[in-house]
Amino acid sequence: MLARVLEAALIILVMLAFVFGGRAWVSDIAQFHGFTIGVLGLLAVVVLSAFRRSYLAGGPFARLRAARDGAFLAAIAAAIAFVVAPARWSLGATIVAVELGLAVELLSRCVPPLERNP
Repeated sequence: MLARVLEAALIILVMLAFVFGGRAWVSDIAQFHGFTIGVLGLLAVVVLSAFRRSYLAGGPFARLRAARDGAFLAAIAAAIAFVVAPARWSLGATIVAVELGLAVELLSRCVPPLERNP
């Protein structure tokens, strides 16, 4: 129980850090065009792999995990768009998508684990 509360508190801390410092962070990484696009592309491959694994695992929380992974993929796409052609909409979309993904992750941590019948 304490571990779940600690995880939730840390997710909230990351959310607050990204709300208040995300704009500057995304602007800073956008200065390194090739490197940033490469790292974001690699991150997209990892998230797509997690998305596929979650989908194939199924279960009652498959849609929740798919929504989280979809939000993170949208954040990656918006961040790449900001690196390629800086625009206010892509910067804001990156921050909103990351916050949405973290909020879904936080909500999934608050759901009690399912009882399994032997």
